[in-house]
Amino acid sequence: MVAIIKNSDGENIHYNKKFDNIVWEERNIVGKNFERCTFYKCSLKECFFEDCFFEKCTFEECDLSLIKFKDTTMSGVQINGSKAIGIIWHAAGNPVSVTFNNSRISYSSFFGKNLKKGKFINCIADEVDFTNCNLTKVNFEGTELKNAIFSNCDLTLANFVGATNYTINLNNNKTSKAIFSLPEALSFLYNLDIILVE
Repeated sequence: MVAIIKNSDGENIHYNKKFDNIVWEERNIVGKNFERCTFYKCSLKECFFEDCFFEKCTFEECDLSLIKFKDTTMSGVQINGSKAIGIIWHAAGNPVSVTFNNSRISYSSFFGKNLKKGKFINCIADEVDFTNCNLTKVNFEGTELKNAIFSNCDLTLANFVGATNYTINLNNNKTSKAIFSLPEALSFLYNLDIILVE
């Protein structure tokens, strides 16, 4: 039986609060607004957030794996040193304004989201789906992108310096003035109709 957190603490609006070591696994959290709140070492695995709003909140060393969204907005959120695996971000409100630092976000999907100016710094993002995303000015510095999907993306002015194991087809993505570093940028050659010899 899934628990529903609604008016359980008499408050639907939480401002400038710190939540330490809370465990809300597999719960439905409905109609809650969190503004400038900090979640520290919390486990929110498989939570379902419905009609919620997170503004300028920070998640530190949390487990957010497999959380789900309905009518929920994330604005100015920071996820630091956390696990955020298997999240279907395209179910969240647009735009998704989240900064990821030193976190694992593997097996997640941002399909069709506006992630302009987003930050994915020193993350593990293997098999993440960025199909149809606006990734203009997004910073992927130092992020592992093994088997991540970039298809029909706008990567204008994106920063891939220090990012690793990405594969980007220049024919179906916009990459004007995007920044790449060697040797990883050599991966572009494998998407061309040419024969490489050593």
